[in-house]
Amino acid sequence: MPERVDCGMKRRGPLRGLVLLVATTLLVTSVGLARDDAMAQMRDLLARGYYNSAAQLNGPLLIERFPDDPEAYLLYARALYYVGDLAGAQSRLERATELTRGSVPAAQVHLGGLLRAAQGDAAGAVRQLHNAFLREPTYGHAMDWARVAWQAGLHDEALQGFAAAATTPMGQREPWPHVGRGRILLALERIEDAIAAFETAIEVFEAFDTGEARLPSPAYVEAWYRLGQAYESLGQLAEAEVSYKAARSADPNYGPAVQALDRLTRRLD
Repeated sequence: MPERVDCGMKRRGPLRGLVLLVATTLLVTSVGLARDDAMAQMRDLLARGYYNSAAQLNGPLLIERFPDDPEAYLLYARALYYVGDLAGAQSRLERATELTRGSVPAAQVHLGGLLRAAQGDAAGAVRQLHNAFLREPTYGHAMDWARVAWQAGLHDEALQGFAAAATTPMGQREPWPHVGRGRILLALERIEDAIAAFETAIEVFEAFDTGEARLPSPAYVEAWYRLGQAYESLGQLAEAEVSYKAARSADPNYGPAVQALDRLTRRLD
């Protein structure tokens, strides 16, 4: 008689392998989701300004759970930077860089630039922040590049950074880059260019204003006030008064506009 074959025994090997594959896939997926959730929670804390919690609790737990993950160290380093622990932030950032495979992400370059600025190397910080923007052209990267350059007195670089910020998707809806440019141009006594920048800031805000019953963006209020300063410097007092009144109308508690109007009234009298 022909030998009987136990089909069940023959299938058991492949079936067992399939079960192990599925189990491994589920485990890897579960670990990946847990990692993503932990990183997202840390990013959310930083976005909402809970820096102490992120630096003292979530950051250490994050690198304990994911000791070989460069993003864990980067997020912890950012939290430490926000609470003023520059040495701790630098140490964790360096560890993040060591763990990174391939090119260094823009986020690491960006934080490195902020740390250099905080440590007094303004020129080096500006170069690094500019580099971060070139790697990842986001609004935040451009605004930090411009802000640090402005604080360092590198006006041309700051103007370039604010202009770059205005070209990003977020920056196209924000008046701040134009207010930043206007401030610098006003300080450089490029009055006509400053007026154009402040007018653009006003136009951008009004184009995207939702009309909600709330105080407008501080950038909008400041743009009107700075526009008044620009007109006043040209001796165009009527235009200056209109601008100061617009700033006060947008925010009745905006002290600089109230004081400017009082001063202007005495001049006109």
